[in-house]
Amino acid sequence: MYADLLQGIGLADVEHGSVSIRKIKGKAYFYVTIKDGATRHQRSLGPVTDRAAQAQADAIRSAAERAKARRTTVSALKKAHIPGPSLVLGRVLEAVANADLFKQGLVLIGTAAYQTYPCVVGAHLPSGALMTNDADLLVSSFVSKGEPQDLEAILQRADPTFKAHMSTDDRLPKVFKAANGFQVDILTKYGRGRKSPVLVEGLQCSAEALSFMEYLADDAIEAVVLYGAGVLVNVPPPTRYAVHKLLIAQERKAFSVKRNKDLKQAKELVDIFLESDTAAFEDALEDARARGPKWKRNIDASLKEIKRDIRQGSLVFAAKARRKSK
Repeated sequence: MYADLLQGIGLADVEHGSVSIRKIKGKAYFYVTIKDGATRHQRSLGPVTDRAAQAQADAIRSAAERAKARRTTVSALKKAHIPGPSLVLGRVLEAVANADLFKQGLVLIGTAAYQTYPCVVGAHLPSGALMTNDADLLVSSFVSKGEPQDLEAILQRADPTFKAHMSTDDRLPKVFKAANGFQVDILTKYGRGRKSPVLVEGLQCSAEALSFMEYLADDAIEAVVLYGAGVLVNVPPPTRYAVHKLLIAQERKAFSVKRNKDLKQAKELVDIFLESDTAAFEDALEDARARGPKWKRNIDASLKEIKRDIRQGSLVFAAKARRKSK
């Protein structure tokens, strides 16, 4: 079901919406209403007597039927206990996707990305059901096409109360907050000179540069967020996500909530990889550990904390530890 959903969204090349006919000064016109986050936009397609308008209306109606089928699939997957986003997160991701920002290379990271992994790895992930009150968007691979877009205006389609929050060192905002407390953070990797924040002129914002983000920026995959008719996003491959969590956990304060969350999510994924494709995950670990002493030190320390030690180049996954984790 998920594979069909992913393929269906990927093939969708016509927007879906509700087509209606309105009379203006005695003439009939096609109008389409499109849902975009928390807002709805209406525009004219042209006179009902115009063949191009007729064809466009027919295409949108067909796309709406396909979207209806996808919504049924999304509902079925959620009933099977595959996590979906909160309403506000779903609206945010829908608005960002409708603005084609994921098509331009934006990558969703953090717990919002983690929620998309159960169907990717073929296993339930307990931490995937955790609600998150923020969305982290990685712009390291973002390439703007056409005129710059205003990210604040895009987010306001999801919630009109979204406002940019400026820090003293910001020329452009890197954090956006809604009145309900939901926060969108724009992140990137360090460039030359290791300066932060970094301007993202194509979105009229800036991004906070963080260590190890370059690792998440590579080889992003497409995934479906279970909201509405499904929202197509880019996320890091699950293996890279797990290794990244091992890396950044050691950058957090000991016993902090975020550190515990990092280690829990890493452990859940690591245990699945060790059951399904141990060699591939060990290759990913070897690649990351070879990137520098700090990379090796952080990964090894986190693996030790979750009781998945590396010995003689191989990841030990003792049956006793596995039973305890279950």
